[in-house]
Amino acid sequence: MNPLENTAQKTGLHTRTEIFQQPEMWKKTYDLIFSHASEISDFLKKISGLGDVDMVLTGAGSSAFIGNAVFGVRMKFQKQPSRVVPTTELITHPDYFLLQDRPTVLVSFARSGNSPESMAAVDVVDNYCDNAYHIIITCNENGELFNMYSSPKVMKILLPPETNDVSLAMTSSFSSMMLAFILIAKIDTLTEEKEKVRQLSGWGNTILSDYEKLIAGIATVDFKRAVFLGSGLLRGIAEESHLKLQELTDGEVICTFNSFLGFRHGPRVVVNKQTLLVYLFADNEHTRKYEYDLVKQINSSNNGLAQVSVSHKPVNIDGVNFDLSLCFGKIADHDSEIEYLCVAEILFAQLLGYYKSIKLGLDPDNPSKTGTISRVVEGVKIYQHKF
Repeated sequence: MNPLENTAQKTGLHTRTEIFQQPEMWKKTYDLIFSHASEISDFLKKISGLGDVDMVLTGAGSSAFIGNAVFGVRMKFQKQPSRVVPTTELITHPDYFLLQDRPTVLVSFARSGNSPESMAAVDVVDNYCDNAYHIIITCNENGELFNMYSSPKVMKILLPPETNDVSLAMTSSFSSMMLAFILIAKIDTLTEEKEKVRQLSGWGNTILSDYEKLIAGIATVDFKRAVFLGSGLLRGIAEESHLKLQELTDGEVICTFNSFLGFRHGPRVVVNKQTLLVYLFADNEHTRKYEYDLVKQINSSNNGLAQVSVSHKPVNIDGVNFDLSLCFGKIADHDSEIEYLCVAEILFAQLLGYYKSIKLGLDPDNPSKTGTISRVVEGVKIYQHKF
């Protein structure tokens, strides 16, 4: 047994449980959304009847990154746009992000619902916009956000209590809130999505069972930097991945993220002989052409310390050898919708962060030795905005 695996039996038990329970939480999330399908559908129809609606996805930290991973789903399946504005920007500059005379739907993602910015963002939208609606997706029935108020203009989605992570890092809460929004955006085909979620759960179990030891092995590599790359919606998962590893290592591993194409435009300078490169691959062959070209270019010069491929379909690039190729699908599998790949591919960074935290002598449940970061943000004072 890898020494890290042995230590993992004794430390970070909440984090480990919350990572490994996710495939079951995804099925529970589907069942919950399905049980409220009529309510959700009626609410969305009410919104669509308002005409040109501005849907804003919001949250702070990981909760904001959910929006960056799923904002395009509404465009694809409901033919309506949505955009992401973190609470941390919305409450300071509402006049740069909101349209006063346009019906506005604020979608709030919140694990605890006790972040000061979460409630402030709701207040800002209510006070700034003439016609404001809210979709609140949260994991905590006792949170201030969930209990703020009830109104025909508010729809609340309370996820299973197990998703209200006890540990510092968001894992179950992140992926389950993300899946909840995906399913809401696909409410018209919800019955068909059941099999896709079942398959997604199987992918998660494959990653957690077949690749845990290999990921623990990568955690023993002495990298000081890590880069996560993803295309399209997977760029949002690269963003969450970089935060997850950085949080769980208390900043001892400095991380960044980008798209495959964007990485060439300056950010590639961070790669050195202490860098771990993680490629979050899409299924789409058109997209993969761009992704493969970058990987080949990196390998033709400075390819860092180690490279990891994370994908649903096998990855084969001439002249490129990965230190770990994590593939959770089958060779014959068809392309999968990228939103479900987003849910599955976050597991790598969660497990890597967990094991790297242990490798560094930290407690994954509470890795911040100085208290710089905490489960619910502290020290935020909300000031009333004059509209």
